[in-house]
Amino acid sequence: MKEQYKTAKPKTVIFIWLSIIAAFGPSCEKTVAPIRDTVVIGLSGDIDSLNELTAADSDALQIIKNMLFMTLTRLDKRMQFIPCLAKRWEFSDNRRLLTFYLRQDVNWADGLKTTAEDVLFTYKLMVNPDVAYPAASRFELIKSVEKIDDFTIQFQLVHAYPDVLLDLQFPILPEHILGNLSPKQVLTSSFNRRPVGNGPFILQKWEANKAIYFAANKDFALGEPALDRIIFSIIPEETVLMTNLLTHKIDIIPRVSHEQLSKIENDQAIKTTRFESNKFTFIGWNGKNPVFTKPVRKALTSAINKNEIINTLLHGYGKPAIGPLTPMAWAFDSTLKDIKYDLVKAKSILADEGWFDSDDDGILEKNDKKLAFTIKVNSDSRQHQAVAVMVQAQLQKLGVKVNIERLQWNLFIEHVFKRKSFDAVVMTWESDLTVNPTPLWHSSAIKDGYNFVSYDTPRVDLLLEQARSAPDQEKARPLWREFQQIIIDDCPYTFLFVPDDIVAYNTRLANVEFDVRGFLSNVQYWKIQE
Repeated sequence: MKEQYKTAKPKTVIFIWLSIIAAFGPSCEKTVAPIRDTVVIGLSGDIDSLNELTAADSDALQIIKNMLFMTLTRLDKRMQFIPCLAKRWEFSDNRRLLTFYLRQDVNWADGLKTTAEDVLFTYKLMVNPDVAYPAASRFELIKSVEKIDDFTIQFQLVHAYPDVLLDLQFPILPEHILGNLSPKQVLTSSFNRRPVGNGPFILQKWEANKAIYFAANKDFALGEPALDRIIFSIIPEETVLMTNLLTHKIDIIPRVSHEQLSKIENDQAIKTTRFESNKFTFIGWNGKNPVFTKPVRKALTSAINKNEIINTLLHGYGKPAIGPLTPMAWAFDSTLKDIKYDLVKAKSILADEGWFDSDDDGILEKNDKKLAFTIKVNSDSRQHQAVAVMVQAQLQKLGVKVNIERLQWNLFIEHVFKRKSFDAVVMTWESDLTVNPTPLWHSSAIKDGYNFVSYDTPRVDLLLEQARSAPDQEKARPLWREFQQIIIDDCPYTFLFVPDDIVAYNTRLANVEFDVRGFLSNVQYWKIQE
């Protein structure tokens, strides 16, 4: 199943939506057969929550923002902002005031209108420290929010900055349902599994670890969806998932593994769409481990052959990861100087640091301490385990002994994020389109956040703060470039690869768009071809 934070999710102030991605788990034969005007989507694992405040699973976040709840704006396939709950918006001359004018025909599924009060209520929840919303840092440059009238709301910014419309693309929650709960009660409310939304689909039923059923919202303000129903069928075993696609028991697999792709390439009833993802897989080195000095991290990185991993495990469907931003981010700099694969250089670095194989056992040592460590991986992720095995073999050539420890997901989270009891880990981060890596790299995120490698560099802290606060992209670019280069040079992570995403779907589907926005980005327009 996909790795997800669930109840073990570490609390942090985080801007970008992040989820850790994994492969597949144990077998499950149960499927839901397609029905006319119904699309069945096969998922490898159940989702965690249908409340934006508590969800971390990538599929859950897709469902929340594309099916259940409206956001103020959306992105079209050209990555341009288009109206959604807000019919229009305008900036003041100094771009420090942003006013949204809401549609007046949007109703919650229980019939009550969606108003500016709901927007204000949602914002207040998301910035409330008792909620500990994982993406709360998206609002760090919002000075205040004022409801002008029932359908007008105004955001005052600390100063103008380039990503504000993306920051304010959050799903709006119903004040009349959640407003009588304390912030902490919201986190455990039954609403999280039985939400009342205002989006194109309405939750009908959720059978844990089996299936989730959605019906079209016939009163959806932007137009009734073409489909009657969408069903998510939970099928943890990859081969069963693929078999059900080929026998037309399911219509879509949002993420086809690269090794399974050959099984469907010649099936005329199945199409595939391949696109560059917004995620990267990496090895994280525990900065609290005295063995992992900067030169040692650089040597280990130099000894890892990224292209061999990509060609072997991804069958070439990906590219080397260079640094802490993916190529899809507007601030990514393709001229960055990456650490190239160079085993000779890696050996030289370690020798300069005093690591030698004095007893000819094939393992380097220094001060009677062997250069040996353990990589921890989630036991549900076959891909991450395979990466660890390849890295183990590659580093053996350097004279490094690597052990691999496979942990069940909740225990993995406990070891890595809570105890910080690890040497190294293989993980994958997936981000939203906004550029804000603060939650991963700022020193303030070490204690309870996603900076689990305990990376603490004052210059990086300053660059994160300055780049995020820059008034426009052009002024921010040089700051983001310096930030990226420092991270690459310091090697708190060894960045491995940016995988391609591959969506497989039945040709009976029409009007589908699959791209970096997500596989549900235009779900309200999907239809079945006659």
